[in-house]
Amino acid sequence: MIELPENPLTVTEVMTALADMESRSEQAAARLPETERTDPMWDGLVFSVAGVRLVCAMTEISEMLPHREHVVRVPGTKPWVLGLSNVRGSLLPIVDLQVYLGGKAIVPSKAARILVLRLRGLVVGLLVPSVQGMRHFSLENKLPDARIKGALGAYVYEAFSVKDNVFPVISMQALVADPEFRSAAA
Repeated sequence: MIELPENPLTVTEVMTALADMESRSEQAAARLPETERTDPMWDGLVFSVAGVRLVCAMTEISEMLPHREHVVRVPGTKPWVLGLSNVRGSLLPIVDLQVYLGGKAIVPSKAARILVLRLRGLVVGLLVPSVQGMRHFSLENKLPDARIKGALGAYVYEAFSVKDNVFPVISMQALVADPEFRSAAA
């Protein structure tokens, strides 16, 4: 049972108190910094492969894991397939992205990360030497038709220019669609 106070507030007193709270809230909100951006942004994950700093769309990475020591080699696979790892009860194929692109094998370290992709019906972990973190890029800084030489050129179609730095964008969609990448058997 709810007990009412002996002198309940009148409707006028309640309305006056609510109007006062609304006025104070509007005044406080006017002093807050503007948070809405006017230029469209693109979110990417910056990482390095074979000494090249790359960025991929955040939407293409489902999760990031630390380097796994327990990767079981699968006989009869190409050298860039490191093997399988148990991730929360599911087997995840692990690929050394640097070896796939023609570079040297990644030396296991605390900085090495596995980028998990779930694209085009394929679930795979890409081992990369290091991840620098998430970065927001203004679409005004996008360089369309950007190309890069070497094996990366098949997967880089654009880049972002920020001050004196260029961030080539690697398309994970293009990577997993590549028939060479999809055929791991030696």
